[in-house]
Amino acid sequence: MPFPYRYICDLLQQLDDDGRKPPEKRTSSDTIVKSWFQQHRCLIDAPGNDVCAILSTLLPERRTDRVYNIQAPKLQSIFGKALMLGASRVLELRRWTEAGSGIDLADCIESALRRTPNSRDDTTHLTVEEIDETLGRIAAACRFSSPAVRALHQTSNVREPNELLGNIYTRLGSREAKWFTRLVLKNYRPAELNAHAVFRNTHPLLPQMMKIRDDLAVATTYIRHVDEKKRSGTPSTIASLLKPRLGTKVGRQPWFKGRSIKNCMDMAQGREVLCEQKIDGEYCQIHIDLRKPRNCIQIFSKSGKDSTADRIGLHKAIRDSLGIGKGDCRFTKSCILEGELVVYSTKENKILPFHKIRKHVSRSGSFLGTANDSQAHEYEHLMIIYYDLLLIDDESLLGVKNSERFRRLSQIVTCRNGYAELVSRTTIYTSRSSAVPALRELFAQCISSRGEGLVLKPDEPYFDFNGTVRGYGCCNIKLKKEYIQGWGDVGDFAVVGASYDAAKAREYKLPNVRWTHFFIGCLENRDQARAKTEMPRFRVTNAVELTGPILSAFWAQQRPISVPHEDNTSIQLDYSGSVLAKKPTVVFPCPLVFDMRCFAFDKEPNTNFWSMRFPQVAKVHHDRSYLDTITFREMQDTAEAVMTVPEEEDSQEMRQWVKALEKMDRGKFLVDALSQATTCSDAPSSPSSSTSTGTITRQLGYDLPTPPRSSAVQATAASADNHIASSTISISNQAKRPIIEPSKSVCVTKRRRKYSGTSSINSSQQNTPTDSIHTRHREPLSQVDVNVPEKYRPNSQHRPSTSSLTTSPTQDDADFCVERPTPSSPAAYYTASEMPSSSPSRVARTRRTSVAARGQRKSTESSSSCCSVARHDCALANCSILLSPCISSYAWITDDLLKRHGIIDPLLDPRVWHSIDSRMSVCRSTGDFECESGHEATPGRRQRIRKICLVESRRKEATEAFLQKIKDADLKTKGGEREWVTVYDWRVLETITEHELQEKSSRGKDPWRRFYVGIV
Repeated sequence: MPFPYRYICDLLQQLDDDGRKPPEKRTSSDTIVKSWFQQHRCLIDAPGNDVCAILSTLLPERRTDRVYNIQAPKLQSIFGKALMLGASRVLELRRWTEAGSGIDLADCIESALRRTPNSRDDTTHLTVEEIDETLGRIAAACRFSSPAVRALHQTSNVREPNELLGNIYTRLGSREAKWFTRLVLKNYRPAELNAHAVFRNTHPLLPQMMKIRDDLAVATTYIRHVDEKKRSGTPSTIASLLKPRLGTKVGRQPWFKGRSIKNCMDMAQGREVLCEQKIDGEYCQIHIDLRKPRNCIQIFSKSGKDSTADRIGLHKAIRDSLGIGKGDCRFTKSCILEGELVVYSTKENKILPFHKIRKHVSRSGSFLGTANDSQAHEYEHLMIIYYDLLLIDDESLLGVKNSERFRRLSQIVTCRNGYAELVSRTTIYTSRSSAVPALRELFAQCISSRGEGLVLKPDEPYFDFNGTVRGYGCCNIKLKKEYIQGWGDVGDFAVVGASYDAAKAREYKLPNVRWTHFFIGCLENRDQARAKTEMPRFRVTNAVELTGPILSAFWAQQRPISVPHEDNTSIQLDYSGSVLAKKPTVVFPCPLVFDMRCFAFDKEPNTNFWSMRFPQVAKVHHDRSYLDTITFREMQDTAEAVMTVPEEEDSQEMRQWVKALEKMDRGKFLVDALSQATTCSDAPSSPSSSTSTGTITRQLGYDLPTPPRSSAVQATAASADNHIASSTISISNQAKRPIIEPSKSVCVTKRRRKYSGTSSINSSQQNTPTDSIHTRHREPLSQVDVNVPEKYRPNSQHRPSTSSLTTSPTQDDADFCVERPTPSSPAAYYTASEMPSSSPSRVARTRRTSVAARGQRKSTESSSSCCSVARHDCALANCSILLSPCISSYAWITDDLLKRHGIIDPLLDPRVWHSIDSRMSVCRSTGDFECESGHEATPGRRQRIRKICLVESRRKEATEAFLQKIKDADLKTKGGEREWVTVYDWRVLETITEHELQEKSSRGKDPWRRFYVGIV
């Protein structure tokens, strides 16, 4: 007995209505589905029913073999013509395109039919089978459908798709027409059906059968032949039934993302794991049937589509590797294999990037997205990398362990370099103590060689038919660097426009959603735009969507000005080479700033430039300028550096990655907590993320997660003098340097220094915190010996005088590397990740001024002021502040930030520091407090003042000029040695003020490192 279509609509409407209820009043979707199946059980199990048609209607997204080539605008036109709507009603039908309307095309069609119902409403008699047959015929007319579906075009009288759909619409009621529209568009959301729950309620064995035969028609047909006794059969009986079938794709195993080494170990749960290199190619499931005299090869893609004809260039490599048609073929009937398709270059002797595949693999007979690609060269060809065997000579291997399957695979495959190979793998016993370092080393090696990642496969059957539920059993784990928190961040990008998609807006379940897609643009003329000599010109590279929480926060905190795309006169948008499916409907005259993350870079179809691959929005900034975002040239340079595979393996870089992974697993690796815990940022902009230097050094997390190298300042004062002019922010050189290029460093052995000399420091004058690597305080920069690496220095509470420091090294710990300065990176300047201990020490927070100095301070009341934020624990205690001219007039800095920390009158000329011995000359620029709780120092002893210069790092030329002025001041210490001044961006004041106001700990995120510019 046919199944009425209105019953399907009952279920979908119930799910939709339930989703609109408050969370506490909702019913589980699985419960609703189960109740619906129980209600219609007799009808579903009736002999004349087509279960495949029912499932295809409930789960249209599972029919990847059907392509209708119909989108919402075309479907709107079909509906309007079928019902012969007038102009006024057509305008009402188009309301779904209006931003913020909160409705989609299906809602508009429902509204239209409510006002004017169909005269021939035949919903009661319209069946699922009839609708399914109609959709099958429409798909048969599309060349992008599978060969089996297209075969219907030759055996049936297919009418015009518009006519077929129009005939259905004229027979539907308003509610049924709404869900039919979403059925054609293959999107029922926000009403969602759990596929597993649908399969389980259809038949107890169907979930397992869909794993083995991932085809609704084949699986449901076979289920009908299952005897009732076998429904409750033993596991061995079930396993005998669930055999792969040639010509039907086998489902894939569940996949999980590994967020860290520790997370992978937790999921492995002591199992024996096979660790494979993840190949950046296209999945292939290869079916070989030697019983066919011709066309014995059939290839399925990941989606389940038959792509045998499209991948004909791979057939020869498959035949040769398996010995098909030769006497050395190791099987006699059939086999099913899994592998990855890649492009190999015999000229370069390596696998080429992913985007090269589209030149060699067609899509339903057409080569798409190759307009700007080079032609396929004769030295390029397709290659297959095998990694699993699922069936051989009618023997199913789905219940066999992975290691045994791979052994059988290696017996039938003949490897040939560049044409057919087996994936490299390593066995790791996760129950052993050596598992973690072994996996860490493998992953570090993969990162340093620019591999895509690792795949961890338990040595278990492909599918588990035993019925015992084990956590993560028979599941594969993908481990990529970008999956690790904070290691996929790119930087700040400009958002130039937005568009609205009605279906996507409904998924958010938020009111008044005006935009759903945001368009990323990269400045091509930043210098001219900053100077206002040219209109800002952006190359549009990507379109991104926001997650629900980020979008909600975005609307709550920001209402950007927008103009229609056709009225834009503020910025130029370049879409050349862009493959974006849609263009922005509105443009932001003042572009927004999004902090982006992605999974490496790729060249999208019909483009000849690098763009972000799978971009995601980390957070939205409200206080940053688009002039400080990543430019198009910077993104291309970064992508080239990231995607370039090193010619030789760099063991040094690999060891550094191992150390970084160790820190991550201990929770000690420094990441930007705000980018992970918040959706939008109102924090002060930082040069590390807003200047061109900062944005480039954050590319893809390739600076942030890069293992921190030993940051000793190895230059002498003389060498610093030679390079001081270039020691300031070298933006262009810094940006062009490959971010993850192995540093030219020399390995030395970490040694524990023995110090001699007069270093007896009165314990009453020193704080003595626990000597721990987590709580060790830094020593003042003014007292750092620039020739001694930081790791060689003792803690500040045991610091001897610089002049009397001598060393007697003894080998103690593990190796580490000290990076040598290169000519292109002056020794006197280091980036934040390379800098020495850069924050002013907070160990000696007590007052140590002499009695005379205190008397002088009291005599000039305006010269002294206690920090109103942290009092004697202020981060600027005993720091003399010098301001660059471009920020000296900022009232926010001088009248608010500095005064809060007790600094009344900061210095404007570095030559004032020459009178360092005259306390009054610098007291007004020093955070030197007399709080009521006064911490008395030893009489006659005065702590050395730390000299800090604050600049506007975004103004490169002005900053360089002022730092040259500091150099020309020729500052000297009492001993006649060169005096060093530490330079920070002024925004460090905002961050430390915020931390002290909120009493935040600085562990894990040091603002001094974040805003560090250099030393001079």
